[in-house]
Amino acid sequence: MKYNPRFSLIICFIFIILGISASTSSASNYIDSLEVNIKNTADKIYIPIHTINNLRYCELEKIASVFKANVKDERSDNRIYLNIYDEQFLFLSGSRYFSFKNKNYLYPQPLVQQNGICYLPFEFLISNLPDLFKDKVAFKDNKLHISKPQDNTIRTIVLDPGHGGRDPGAVGKTIGAYEKNINLSVALMLKNYLEKEMNVRVLLTRSEDKFVSLQERTRFANDNKADLFISIHTNASRDRSSKGIEMYYLSTAKTNEARAVEAMENSVVEKYEGGTEALRKYDDLALILSDIMQAENLEHSNTLALKLQMNICAGTKSPDRGIRQANFYVLRGAFMPAVLVEMGFISNPVEESFLVNKQYQDRLARTIFEGIKSFKFRYDRIRTS
Repeated sequence: MKYNPRFSLIICFIFIILGISASTSSASNYIDSLEVNIKNTADKIYIPIHTINNLRYCELEKIASVFKANVKDERSDNRIYLNIYDEQFLFLSGSRYFSFKNKNYLYPQPLVQQNGICYLPFEFLISNLPDLFKDKVAFKDNKLHISKPQDNTIRTIVLDPGHGGRDPGAVGKTIGAYEKNINLSVALMLKNYLEKEMNVRVLLTRSEDKFVSLQERTRFANDNKADLFISIHTNASRDRSSKGIEMYYLSTAKTNEARAVEAMENSVVEKYEGGTEALRKYDDLALILSDIMQAENLEHSNTLALKLQMNICAGTKSPDRGIRQANFYVLRGAFMPAVLVEMGFISNPVEESFLVNKQYQDRLARTIFEGIKSFKFRYDRIRTS
């Protein structure tokens, strides 16, 4: 057959047309973008607009990136949470309704999830958001104008080396090591790792051998608007064979062992802070407890505890004694994800020898650091544009 250039050109043209048709008939096709201007800045961001079933949508993750928002996807019950300007939206996959400040709202088309990607209706951006955030969001001249988003990333971490000064904490049975010294040494090493490798602000409730009350420790974290609070301790038991790593977050103690550790760590109040009158002062904080026993902080504290426990046990090869809940005074007033780390048993002769070893302390600091880094990556949930 003789080569015909004109025929070949026609065939190529047909394939191009077919390719265009195939792409436009796909479930989700990028067609345009929405310009977003941040007020009082020269910043411009563009959110891609997609068509799904001939309706306009935007990716939830792209919206979250622009607003530096936290997203939580509860796939088990098709719930999706979006926090913008410290306010929470609740969406249901496939539904035209969303919840905001305990009220239900309707948008023209339902939220859609395809291939693991969540899409919100375009109208949510240009209609619902300006209506709900009148002082922060406006849609004019086919552009979205927004106030500067709040940065919800973890930026400040407070490390709390347990005990100190006149309160030695637990004392080793073999070497006679003081818990307060081990706690501070690991905290200083951990501070160095965090500042050097994660570019976060790290504060210590004490940086030397001095006494700090439990209430002062959490007040310090709150006053400095900490995003994480990590209290560092060394465990002890009458049973000298007890060993391993434990992690705690705030709640009522669930087991006898948890109650025992709770009693030991809380005993500092009666011993060193003024006896029964001081205890009464802490018990008055029960009112505060109702605020911080909120699901979000507890859930994040549990996740942080999981990350730390997994990394420390893997890195030190120490027995995993699990994650527990206990009513520690030092965690009561912390209005952020907060955990208490028990790095091993100073009452166990073998673990005491490890805990006073600088190389082992460095390993503890490094593994705690890796746990914090892993938690931060998940917690931030922010994509910079």
